[in-house]
Amino acid sequence: MCQGDKTAFRQLHQAHVRHLLNYGLRLHNSLSTVEDCVQDLFVELWHYRARLSQPSSIRFYLLKGLRNRIKAQYKREQLWQASLEEDVEEGFSQYSFSLEPSAEQRLVELDLDAERREQVRQALEALTPRQREVLYLRYFNDLSYEQICEVMNINYQAARSQVYQALRVLRTVLKNQYLVTFLASNYFL
Repeated sequence: MCQGDKTAFRQLHQAHVRHLLNYGLRLHNSLSTVEDCVQDLFVELWHYRARLSQPSSIRFYLLKGLRNRIKAQYKREQLWQASLEEDVEEGFSQYSFSLEPSAEQRLVELDLDAERREQVRQALEALTPRQREVLYLRYFNDLSYEQICEVMNINYQAARSQVYQALRVLRTVLKNQYLVTFLASNYFL
């Protein structure tokens, strides 16, 4: 792709566009905005292909780029209330990130009964948006803590702490009954 191979670029797009749209819709509630951000990301990749270095993880590179574009879009839409980066990150993370649709979809695929689905939904609601996002990146996209730090613009200890706290909340709310099923169904499917 970096050498101008359109077939390689098309394959890169096809391999990652679904994951990017899925992640983007967890950060922004407008499909058209997310689609525009994904398209802008790929247009920019093609435009600057000769200058790109080989990332250690293409998915990580694309997720980070998409998150930055959606964040910039929020700024353009003036949904950001604070000017400090810390407040901006908090506002961005709390705006709309949700694991519920994917988790519920996978649980339905496992044909769990309605009571169990409701318990998992309530457990996910007990998490903060940042905790849901960090779990999504860690378990659904298999990113390392270092990569999560770069994507979310947080330090290593904060990333580990968010995962630990999220799992602790899930264990408490689910009382360990469905945590393994929840993570296994979403991580391995």
